[in-house]
Amino acid sequence: MLFRSLLIATLLCFISCATAAKTLTFIAEDLPPYHFKNQQGEADGALVEVVKTALTHANIPSEFAIMPMARAFHELENNPNMLMISLLKNSARENRFQWLAQTYFSDAYLVDLTSKSHNIISLKQAQQYRVATIRGYSSEHYLKQAGFNEDKNLVLVSHYHQLWQLLEKERIDFVLTNTLTLQNELALSGVDPSDIHKSLHLDDFPSGLYLAANLNLDKQLAVQLSNAIEALKQSGQYQAILQKWQLPLPK
Repeated sequence: MLFRSLLIATLLCFISCATAAKTLTFIAEDLPPYHFKNQQGEADGALVEVVKTALTHANIPSEFAIMPMARAFHELENNPNMLMISLLKNSARENRFQWLAQTYFSDAYLVDLTSKSHNIISLKQAQQYRVATIRGYSSEHYLKQAGFNEDKNLVLVSHYHQLWQLLEKERIDFVLTNTLTLQNELALSGVDPSDIHKSLHLDDFPSGLYLAANLNLDKQLAVQLSNAIEALKQSGQYQAILQKWQLPLPK
């Protein structure tokens, strides 16, 4: 009996230690000030700080990496110990990942040129204009579901630089974009923010950005991470981090 008890205790200790020793990798695209590589080449940003602070409380070993979105998405789908810091949750993705905790939000808009501002009050009304977004993004699916099609009023491109070039040249009337990426895209595309007008807020566009995990992430770790983020919000540390980075708080 004593030998059996010792064997069980050893096995439990081994399992516990193996779980504790797992290093999780948290990934995100380069999108300042939310997540980006700093001058030292390290992952930095408001949401990186949120997750790092939560991990300190949960005592979970981790590392962080900034990479292109396509690669990050591939890693998330294929590696059980990879987690994405801020992934937009929508119906197409809902069953593909574990959604551990909301880390931030993003408001979607149809934007046009200030000099060519169109007075629209609904997405249906926008169907008489040319609306552009990036091919493969959830915004493409959203617009197609709303009745837009490429033969008539939908323009799909492969990169955001093309969106702003087309808008400035008046080859399209609207860009579907979000507050998370807008400022950074305009700066990198050389577009003056005063030239851009937020014409229509899309209330029904998915807005929650989540800490997302592979479906095979250890369930115990998933619960630990969810609880750690929630504890951060309850303590006020989450709000303090966003304020430090001068970001609006989720409503």
